Amino acid sequence: LREECGVSGWTLLQSLGDAVLVPAGAPHQVRSLAGTISVEQRFLSPENATRLREHGANPQLSAQLAGMIFSAVREAVGVLRECK
Repeated sequence: LREECGVSGWTLLQSLGDAVLVPAGAPHQVRSLAGTISVEQRFLSPENATRLREHGANPQLSAQLAGMIFSAVREAVGVLRECK
């Protein structure tokens, strides 16, 4: 990839308790040196949610977007109620 696209890779050794954040859409590869448990969390930014709604999304993604919007509004209303 370095020669073809100018992309260079990173190598890191993750220790117990370390977290690694991989940016959305970034290709990555993992090699485990011992038995591990991997936890993955997908994040949908508000900017991407807006773009997906504007261009139409599949029904499953639309439901996830609606849930995300509902949760954000519910949290905002809760914060506003505490500001009296």
